[in-house]
Amino acid sequence: MRIIQMIVIVISLFGPPISLANANYAERSEVQVMVKRLAAKGLNPNEILTLMSEAKRLDSVINAMNRPAERKKWKDYRSIFLKRPRILAAKSFHQKHRETLARAELELGVPVEVILAIIGVETYFGKNKGSFRALDALATLGLDYPKRAKFFLGELESLFLLAREENLSVTDLKGSYAGAMGFGQFIPSSYLAYAIDFDNDGRRDLINNPADAIGSVANYLMRHGWDTAYGVASIVSDAAFNVKKMESAIVIKETGSELTAKGVKGIPPEWAQLPLDVLGLHGTEGDEYWAVTKNFYVITRYNRSPLYAMAVTQLSEEIAKELAL
Repeated sequence: MRIIQMIVIVISLFGPPISLANANYAERSEVQVMVKRLAAKGLNPNEILTLMSEAKRLDSVINAMNRPAERKKWKDYRSIFLKRPRILAAKSFHQKHRETLARAELELGVPVEVILAIIGVETYFGKNKGSFRALDALATLGLDYPKRAKFFLGELESLFLLAREENLSVTDLKGSYAGAMGFGQFIPSSYLAYAIDFDNDGRRDLINNPADAIGSVANYLMRHGWDTAYGVASIVSDAAFNVKKMESAIVIKETGSELTAKGVKGIPPEWAQLPLDVLGLHGTEGDEYWAVTKNFYVITRYNRSPLYAMAVTQLSEEIAKELAL
């Protein structure tokens, strides 16, 4: 009896047994509500329930969510992406898709090197698109990852809508542990909202079609406010300004001249009237400080991490040098 009591206490403290944790997702109340919403939008509820009954909980997805690369310091994060082989891969990708990239810059206003850097950071130009079934990853995070459950349950719903709209098989879609897919790693809601058919073949294929991926990355940045009149980042001296939080989210609000008056040294003269922020990073040779523009903020709409945005920025600069852009 005492042993049974102890087992009951352990279960109450640490949650349901594994068999319950891996129960049929189709039976979850959250899924029932989602199915009703999707049925109201014209999807077959029985098909969705069948798919959800086949979805698997992936502990590897939860583990990956708990240790993202963005938790590294800048000096370690930078070394992942700013390497010669990735720059040469950008050159090769550019050679294959030169005309498409040039058209994306002309029509959508986003520099070729920035488009390349995004795709290079996201998937190494299509080499690493992810091996997780999007259905499994999003079901796991939407139903068994409480910290972000609401967000990922919404992405799971968007996955079904995306499959219908683009005539895709839900069970065949693969991507990252967070359910992002294709060359540019679009989550389902972003795929629905920002993907474009850039080669006019009647489909928005970000998974296998580099042209659509190129156009869609540029479209995403353009729609979030990319401005060809702005630069992205320039190294400065913190001096008396004193950045309060290192490697944290930026707030674009003060002009270059206002920051200069507060003690920031080295802001480009042409940025005097631009709204900026100062980003502090832990570099390989000590702390470093960067004046960043609205375009840097736009990159953080693609991925909220300022480390990600700086990796894209610096990789784009190296690519531009390599391609003599």
